[in-house]
Amino acid sequence: MILCIHQPSYFPWLGLLDKIANSDIYLVMDEVQLSDSAYQNRNIFISPDGKIKFQTISFNKKDYLKRRFCDLELSQPDWQEKHYNTLISYYGKHKYFKEILPNIEPVFKKTYSYLIEPVMDSMRICMEILNIPTKINFQHMLDYSRDNKKSDLVLSLVKAIGADIYLAGNGSKDYMQLDSFEKSQIRVIFNNFKHPQYEQKNTVKFEAGLSSLDLFFNMGIERSREIFWQSAESSKKDLLQNFINEH
Repeated sequence: MILCIHQPSYFPWLGLLDKIANSDIYLVMDEVQLSDSAYQNRNIFISPDGKIKFQTISFNKKDYLKRRFCDLELSQPDWQEKHYNTLISYYGKHKYFKEILPNIEPVFKKTYSYLIEPVMDSMRICMEILNIPTKINFQHMLDYSRDNKKSDLVLSLVKAIGADIYLAGNGSKDYMQLDSFEKSQIRVIFNNFKHPQYEQKNTVKFEAGLSSLDLFFNMGIERSREIFWQSAESSKKDLLQNFINEH
């Protein structure tokens, strides 16, 4: 069983969805603290004039660096209306806007109390659009030692799930202690995501790393699935080959 572990992200980029698609279970790290530089509560989109713009969900920042992500409350009740109208202004003239909008509207219509609620709804919607069948589990629901250091924490989470293969991001190579995983008879493979390119409106050159909504609005559901799964299958072949070469 292949497990990936990652913080949740608001309408996530394709790289995170690729990692999830190549796993059997996605473990949501919802007990970590929110990072101002991360994309847990925000993502980037292209404005009509071709500029990269953030859309950010505001939350109660009182002592937020000492609190779990899953405990953070929303702070601005009008954020949904603002985000909804912004997406209309950014993508309303795109070919597949009317096809995609009904799929994502629940995020802007439902009543939420905690930040994790709309973030996870946005992730589930993206996974549904792309037909990603990966199961989702949550860190706060697991029985594990919460006093571990970063690398030991990941290992504890993998053991708590009962996975025998951990799919890691390339950025984790710097701090992961692979010998600890080997001693626990857990194989580690690193995801090798290569961002697919597609026809992108309002840009002179292709902009990678945007919210997956940019792909959906530009390409529509059927073509988005084709583009995504072609890329996901390629990255899966690469990561398996790299694992074979390393062993």
